[in-house]
Amino acid sequence: MPTKKPLIKICGLRIPEDADIINSFPVSFAGFVFAKSKRQINVNRATEIKKLLRSDIKTVGVFADMKLSEVRYITDLTGIDIVQLHSDENDWYCENFKDKIVWKSIAVKDGEALKAAENYNVDGFLLDAYDRNARGGTGKAFKWDLAADFAKTHFTILAGGITPENIAEAIETVHPDVVDLSSSVETDGFKDYNKIKRLFEAIEQ
Repeated sequence: MPTKKPLIKICGLRIPEDADIINSFPVSFAGFVFAKSKRQINVNRATEIKKLLRSDIKTVGVFADMKLSEVRYITDLTGIDIVQLHSDENDWYCENFKDKIVWKSIAVKDGEALKAAENYNVDGFLLDAYDRNARGGTGKAFKWDLAADFAKTHFTILAGGITPENIAEAIETVHPDVVDLSSSVETDGFKDYNKIKRLFEAIEQ
């Protein structure tokens, strides 16, 4: 395991009990999915859960295929710290959130896909597996070695198919700044204390 340990983001919180679990571990980021998804959450519930999280946990709003005004409304109302954009937003769109940290998602189909980062002036890039039918959250991994050089020069959030069983390999290959997990630390669609515990045990080995 490299000496540089990445920060951990747990995405897709949906119920207050998720916050209780997250608070038990050194999680740095908690994600709320406002995009259409099986984990989609409304503003009121997200705000409720956000209040239950430790004060040091930064909150991330996940958006895709949404009007700028709608995203701005949600970010202002919830007070989330980070805007994570998953659709075809251009740099002008991203620039409308200068008061927030902005992460832009890149679907990694091949090495050429990473060149899309050149079109954005944002704070970080979330690298996820390419899927022609989804904007992310598929639980599939891409070839991590494609991102190794990219992560040396960009703030990188590695997502897609990362589990307690393979996170050590993912970190060793990419050396990301943040690792993003969701479905792999769930049971029946909700966060699982024991799976997150195994995740941190794997990182510490």
